[in-house]
Amino acid sequence: MGLFGRKSLASRVKSMANLAISRISILKNQHHVRCSYARSDIVQLLHLGHHDRALLRAVLVIKEQNMCDALAMMENYCHLLIERRALLDSNMECPEELREGISGLIFAASRFGDFPELQQLRHIFASTFGQEFTLQCVELSKSCGVHPKMIEKLSTHLHEAAGREKRLKIVNQIAIDSGIGLRADENMDNNQDKQRSQSTQEE
Repeated sequence: MGLFGRKSLASRVKSMANLAISRISILKNQHHVRCSYARSDIVQLLHLGHHDRALLRAVLVIKEQNMCDALAMMENYCHLLIERRALLDSNMECPEELREGISGLIFAASRFGDFPELQQLRHIFASTFGQEFTLQCVELSKSCGVHPKMIEKLSTHLHEAAGREKRLKIVNQIAIDSGIGLRADENMDNNQDKQRSQSTQEE
């Protein structure tokens, strides 16, 4: 690829990264709103004494917060690409300084189907650095460069299996922030103990 082609690559990456940043801003707002609604639901459930249901709702709070965190990382990666795009003009392989950002965006693209700008960036990187490089990022091979935090935030099964301790922490904090005078962890743990006791008696 000639010099003009390499400059064209940097230009395309800059344009697409800017568009991606604009969409990320919209997505972050959407997930912030959903997280806010889920937190409000938990407050209402706690007021009604439905502690177990509040605990279940905490899964959605965790999921939406994780999405917000992942989008913030993606936004930072896009800004880094724009600022350091000159590196794309002088490297035939993925620049080490941009590896985490490029790998993270490729991995994120595999988790965001309805994000055309991100898919375009993935296509550009695949065309430039090869399909094997892209596949390594998607499949999270050992040297792919995707940050562990990005993997954690975008792993759906982790959202669904959010540990009880983490959900309790979320619910307790919401109770404190809302001035609800209760010990959510004790109440919910006691409820669970009663259920175990009843189950044992029935057996």
